[in-house]
Amino acid sequence: MSETSKVVVLFTRDFGKVRLAAKGARRPKSKFGASLEPITLGSYVFYHREQREIQTLSESDILYSFDDVKRDYARLAAGSAICELLDHMTEDEDRNPLLYSFALDALRWLGQVPRSALDVPIWYFQLKAAGALGYRPHLSGCVQCGNRLDDTRVGFSPMLGGTLCATHAGNGMGIARTTVDFLEYLQVGRPDRIDLGRLAMIDRVEAHRAIRGFLDLHIESRYRPRAMDFYERLCAAERSAPYGAQKET
Repeated sequence: MSETSKVVVLFTRDFGKVRLAAKGARRPKSKFGASLEPITLGSYVFYHREQREIQTLSESDILYSFDDVKRDYARLAAGSAICELLDHMTEDEDRNPLLYSFALDALRWLGQVPRSALDVPIWYFQLKAAGALGYRPHLSGCVQCGNRLDDTRVGFSPMLGGTLCATHAGNGMGIARTTVDFLEYLQVGRPDRIDLGRLAMIDRVEAHRAIRGFLDLHIESRYRPRAMDFYERLCAAERSAPYGAQKET
C-alpha cells in the first residue's frame, strides 16, 4: 500500500473475506507484529464503513501461528495452496462460518499428518468447501441413472456433477471405485476420524484429476491458484528423487 503500510486479506468467521489497510505494518516495530503473516489464526479489530472496499485495521493478536506447518517446506506449500484456494473460491464479505471451520480443520490437520499424506487435507478442504459453497459433488451413486456403484472401475463427470456407474462411465473420466469411496469418506468425515491407512488403496492421480476437473468447471477461471501449482510441482519433484532422498518430518 505504501512504504510503511500494506493491505491484508483475512477470512473471518463473522464477516467472510475482508480487505484491510494495516497502517504502519511494514515498520520494524509495528504494533501488528507477526499477526499479519500468511497462515495465521488471530483476533482482529477493524473499522467497517459501508461502500468501502478496504477497511482499516486497528488491532490484532495471534491466537495460533501454525508453526508445525511453517517449519516444513512441503507443509508450508500445502498450507499456502489451501489459503489461496479459499481466496479464489470466495467473494468479499460473503459470510460462511462453515467454510471458515473447514479451512481451520484442514490447516490444523496439515501439521499432524505424515508428510506422505499431505494431499489428504487438501482434498478434504476442496470437497468440504465445494459443499459449503453449494456445488457438492455426488459420490454415492450414478448421477445419470441413480444406481449403486458396484464395479471396480466407474466414471466421474465434472459436467454431470459426480460419479457414474459402469454402464454410463463412458460419459466421464475413468476412476477406481476405491478412489471414489475414499473421496466420499473425506466428504462426510472429520480429520480426527479419517483412517489414513486407506490411502494406500486409491489412485492419487485419479483423485486429484477428478477434484481438479470438478472445481475447474464450477468456479471457472478463478480456480488457478499459483500456490497449488507450486505444491504439485514440488510433490512431482519429490516423487522423482532418488530412493532415500526424501525424509519424513
